[in-house]
Amino acid sequence: MSVKRDTSYGATAPAAADGQLAWYRDTAKSSMAGLRAVRHTTRQNGRAALWLEIDYHWAGQSQARKRVEVFVPGAAGRVYQLLLDTAATTGDLAAQRRLFATAREQLLIDRS
Repeated sequence: MSVKRDTSYGATAPAAADGQLAWYRDTAKSSMAGLRAVRHTTRQNGRAALWLEIDYHWAGQSQARKRVEVFVPGAAGRVYQLLLDTAATTGDLAAQRRLFATAREQLLIDRS
């Protein structure tokens, strides 16, 4: 699980998600292969956000993985990115859903 706040790919959730996906799709940089992504619009902290579900495997390996991410626009052109990555086994996916829901409940945007 990780959280980052930056301006690397733009100030909106869709722009940030597009930029991140482009990087993921470059297997030489990301080591991710067989990538399939589904987008969902959502709300986070009262703001329009974008939720990605990404199925992939590491290059040179066959074990399926699942990454879920939410992109939320913040102040000063920054976008928050919360992600959780795990093996795509039944038990791991159930734990991932619970952890991601809890992390989203606790995610505070631009709070001092």
